[in-house]
Amino acid sequence: MSHAPEVDGQRTRKATSIDFLRRPISVEEVLVSSIVLVLLCAALVALFSHYPYYPCCFHQLSAAIRHWDFSGLDPSQPKELWGYSYLSALVATVTRLPDEYAIVLVSSSMFVVANYLCCRLWGTTVAAWLMVVNFWWLDGAAEGLTEPLFMALLLGSFIAFRKERWVVAAVLASIATTVRPVGIFALIAIGIVLLARQELRRVAITTAIGLTTGILYIIPITLIYGDPLANFAGYHKSDWSSGLPVTIPLLPIIKGAAVNGAFLYWSKLNILIAVWVLFALAGTIKMAASKRFWDYAKTYPAEAIFAGAYAPFLFSYDVPLWNWLHFPRFVIPLLPFLLSFSFERLPRDRRILWGVALFNVGASVWPMVMRR
Repeated sequence: MSHAPEVDGQRTRKATSIDFLRRPISVEEVLVSSIVLVLLCAALVALFSHYPYYPCCFHQLSAAIRHWDFSGLDPSQPKELWGYSYLSALVATVTRLPDEYAIVLVSSSMFVVANYLCCRLWGTTVAAWLMVVNFWWLDGAAEGLTEPLFMALLLGSFIAFRKERWVVAAVLASIATTVRPVGIFALIAIGIVLLARQELRRVAITTAIGLTTGILYIIPITLIYGDPLANFAGYHKSDWSSGLPVTIPLLPIIKGAAVNGAFLYWSKLNILIAVWVLFALAGTIKMAASKRFWDYAKTYPAEAIFAGAYAPFLFSYDVPLWNWLHFPRFVIPLLPFLLSFSFERLPRDRRILWGVALFNVGASVWPMVMRR
């Protein structure tokens, strides 16, 4: 009796299985996977440590804003920008959640939103890789950090500007600047594009939106601390090693590696950070030399200007202590561009994607396991 039909059937099933694993990624798959990854990270942190893990400072700011009592803040404050904590204070007030869980609700939901917006901007494959490739991106989503909200606002401003809704784009970019100061690059990019188009009325309105947002932000800061630049002064005092926030490119990263003993002791974390630095540097160079990027810049100039401004800032930010340890965090706003233009084609095999995802889930939780 011939076994040829049985063999052919096995081959067909195997081919079908491979095709299923490599099929195009859907938006729904990105959204569901985003939720699963956040829940997995949160569960592991709760298993191996207290949850949320980070003791400072956004939930403290959130509680201080709700009660309008800033006397019990960490001595390092005012340093962190308050845009994120304003939103978490609102969420805590509406839901009656404790502030440490309100910030997690904001960060985890914005992680899902940011990944969805990435699908809209660059496609589902880039969004899937953004979702899984960076351990700090996952950690920030599950632990209540600012990156997910900032990225949701930033990517939202890009989408709005693509649709010529430049007022919405300017508002979102302005609010993003109250979450992370580098949002100013997006606002400047919008202004440059409108100015190049000689749309002076729109430039004036965009400038007014940015200034109004800034004034509204600094009024309570001034009333509480007597200094409209209190956040800036906090960064200058605790982080910057010179009078300016930037210096010679790569020098802060090299100094940061030395300060953290990376040249003497190559821990697993230092090796992982070094890989990120090399990937970001090589990816930025390739992006700058890529014809695809320059064609993209002609179609979406505001996004290209943001990437072109943020990349040199990333390598020049003069905070040696943090620019090494937090480099994977700082690279996140540039990451969609690096993924889009550093590779001719990103793999979409689920075995690769979920392997990378589980590795980064482990990397995000590992420091907490070691400190038990």
